[in-house]
Amino acid sequence: MAKHLLLFISVIAFFSCSKKYNPASTPFAIYHPILESDVRKIEKGITTSDDVVKIFGEPVKNSISDRGDRYVYGYLGDTLTVNIDSSKTVSSFLYRPSIFEPVSGNPDNTNRSIKESKVRKIEIYNSSRSQLEAWFKPANKKETNQLRNRYTFDRRNGTLIVYTLNNYDDRVLSYTFQPK
Repeated sequence: MAKHLLLFISVIAFFSCSKKYNPASTPFAIYHPILESDVRKIEKGITTSDDVVKIFGEPVKNSISDRGDRYVYGYLGDTLTVNIDSSKTVSSFLYRPSIFEPVSGNPDNTNRSIKESKVRKIEIYNSSRSQLEAWFKPANKKETNQLRNRYTFDRRNGTLIVYTLNNYDDRVLSYTFQPK
């Protein structure tokens, strides 16, 4: 019995010392990013409730009234409210992205190129801002809000935009690379 307990404690200690970030250990694991490109897919009177769920997943909140259903999505300050009428199509929607305040920036490195092989090395929840700066040099623009940071790496061949958490060593939440 004592050997089993010692083995169990050793296994727990081994996995708790792991350097990989576990998103399930934070409250952010239940949310999904709300992308502006996805919001632009919503059309009043055309997009169905099934389409909304396919695009954004199950809503954080769902309420029903005599006017229809209301789906509410939230992600670290971003909110999307979609109203569905009795014909199961979108009657209205409101997207409120969180506001980012400019903090700092580096006008240098705009003549550099972003290697797409390094963009593919970015791992959600495991890559950090320090790794990004080692791969791409300092960001041209850093913006922040209460929960997230947004880094913009504007380079000769494209723009890389990375969102990180304000805590957890500035871990990457999401990113997009737009080639020029």
